[in-house]
Amino acid sequence: MITLIQIVVATYYVAINVYSFLLMQSQKKSNEDGKNNTVRDGSILVAAMLGGALGVYVSMFVFRYRTKSLFLMVLMPVLIVINVYLLVTGFLHNFWMISEM
Repeated sequence: MITLIQIVVATYYVAINVYSFLLMQSQKKSNEDGKNNTVRDGSILVAAMLGGALGVYVSMFVFRYRTKSLFLMVLMPVLIVINVYLLVTGFLHNFWMISEM
């Protein structure tokens, strides 16, 4: 049971980072096309808080987009540390499940 939970959590972490990466790509493309901001900054922030901060941070440098935003350049590394801490702590403590003896 613990192994299944670990696989689900690892898959979620990868999926939310890919989603946040694609979200930043979509925001950049909509900005370049001159359309209204179809992707709001709040949705990017929520995706980063839910575990996708690494995807946002990497996409900022890959697409060279929003790198002058001091708010994002400071907040994303902080969120990355928090996300990794929670992930490692969850794996070390078996996600706080009572194991059978």
